[in-house]
Amino acid sequence: MNAESIKLDGRKIRAQKTYDEAHKKLIDSAVDLLNNPLVSYEKITISQIAKHAGVSVATAYNHFPENKLDIYGSIFNLGFKDVAEELNKFLESSPQPDKVVIMFLDTIANKVVELGNAIRIAWFEVREIQASGKWIEVEPYDVLYSLCKNYDPTIADELTDEIFQMFNGATFLWLRYDPNYSVWSKYTDDWYVKKVNQIFDKATKIHK
Repeated sequence: MNAESIKLDGRKIRAQKTYDEAHKKLIDSAVDLLNNPLVSYEKITISQIAKHAGVSVATAYNHFPENKLDIYGSIFNLGFKDVAEELNKFLESSPQPDKVVIMFLDTIANKVVELGNAIRIAWFEVREIQASGKWIEVEPYDVLYSLCKNYDPTIADELTDEIFQMFNGATFLWLRYDPNYSVWSKYTDDWYVKKVNQIFDKATKIHK
């Protein structure tokens, strides 16, 4: 490798770092605005997100050429990337397989709560996000299946489906949370995390 190619590689690395930093700033800005009760999410613009992030509007449109669909897809992707990083750290300690599944579900639930209304809003665009190819690169179901298979390969299919259904059921109720309606007011952040933490035990009892 000559000196010129080293220079070019260095430029690529710096350019990618700059891109990633700007992307995270923009997503953090979008999440912040989507969680602001004083801001109507329907009226949030790319320019507003850029200004809030301290990034140029041109840069924002470079990151989000398809407007809000790109933003919502990125919220899911960066959120799950954080979950995957936490999971990989946890795996370094060689924990018991059941603890890994429980930790995975708990980490997702807490990430969902952390993102708050940004996830609620993005979730109702999930079909369009998937159809446009902007969904999470590593399908969470596939990760869950791999963890369940490591726990017990003889019931991996059934256990994964059971957990997946329970998790999505709890998530749907959390998505509908509304403090102004008695039916939906009980599905708080605390309720959601607690409910998700009970899923593995319930699912394994069904499939013992």
